[in-house]
Amino acid sequence: MGLYRIEEGSLAPIGETKFADSGIYERDDLQRMLREAIEIVAPGVMVLAEEFSDWENSQRRIDLLCLDEDANLVVVELKRTKDGGHMDLQSIRYAAMVSGMTFARAVSAHGRYLASIGSDDDAQERILDFLSWDEPDEEAFARDVNIVLVSADFSTEITTAVLWLIERGLDLRCVRMFPYKLDEQVLVSVEQIIPLPSAEALQVRLREKSIGIREARRSGGAFTGYWFVNIGENGGPANHRSWDDAQRYGFLSAGGKSVKQIAQLSPGDHVFAYRKRFGYVGAGVVTMGAQPWEQFIVESEGKLITELPLAEPDHPASDDPALNEHTIGILWLKTLDREDGIKAPFRRPTACKIHDSALVSELLTAFGLTEADWPE
Repeated sequence: MGLYRIEEGSLAPIGETKFADSGIYERDDLQRMLREAIEIVAPGVMVLAEEFSDWENSQRRIDLLCLDEDANLVVVELKRTKDGGHMDLQSIRYAAMVSGMTFARAVSAHGRYLASIGSDDDAQERILDFLSWDEPDEEAFARDVNIVLVSADFSTEITTAVLWLIERGLDLRCVRMFPYKLDEQVLVSVEQIIPLPSAEALQVRLREKSIGIREARRSGGAFTGYWFVNIGENGGPANHRSWDDAQRYGFLSAGGKSVKQIAQLSPGDHVFAYRKRFGYVGAGVVTMGAQPWEQFIVESEGKLITELPLAEPDHPASDDPALNEHTIGILWLKTLDREDGIKAPFRRPTACKIHDSALVSELLTAFGLTEADWPE
């Protein structure tokens, strides 16, 4: 597909060019521009490092090493040629080499990157803020590595290999950045060609199903029908959630990137609530799906939650309303004070399905509940 302009009532093609012919280089130009606007080729990620090469016995470098909102690493490999070279094999090698990265190593790499671009930001704080984490979690960090290939075009060999790998559960994307010349200007067309945007949602669901099956096998079973939810009370100076409020008025809430996690829950879902450092403090049933904080009505009071006396009434606003605090209604079957929380394994995401049947049995016993106690 070409690029055209309307000229005297007709479509006039804009001439194709090559990055090299326009004096645009991979590392000094394209890579630098993408580093500063990574969302163009990889929405929802942050750049951890540039020209990453922190491994022994190898001089190979990852063009841009990024992190997505689920704490997965993302390898971004860039070529300015029209065939992509051997970037598919190269990126797979890089993904394998970086797959063992720890949170601590990521902080170190990001610190060097920030210094290289003249930033004095704290590397760990930037990563934690991006992930909406209160503290590092090595177990939840870098559980997977995804790949984004960026090139002026891709050979049939590359696209065939990419499609085959996607079918086997790898999160891999091809983004075409094609240059055109208009007078003295260089225009760039940016288009994700694999997966096709129209088919991406289906491919994501298929990949998630595959990942879910693998996780279930690792944890010893299928989805138990129970959910883990972190109540998000951190107890620090930036705290704006209260377990006391959540118990009294029957709700759980989340904001920022965690909104999409609690939005997975629907009325009737069974929930175990977790409070960081204390353990599991509540067992209940979802009565109302996620909705904006200021629109949530506490049924027992017949009032908006904003009209009630709360220990923590204020919630920070986001430029994106979809990231503002959202609330789900909960009918609590049993709650505990923080100090009496049940110490048991937990998951770092704000909300996720529990596949560990032994954990569910342990929690039911500790709360003094049976499966029959949960309403339909």
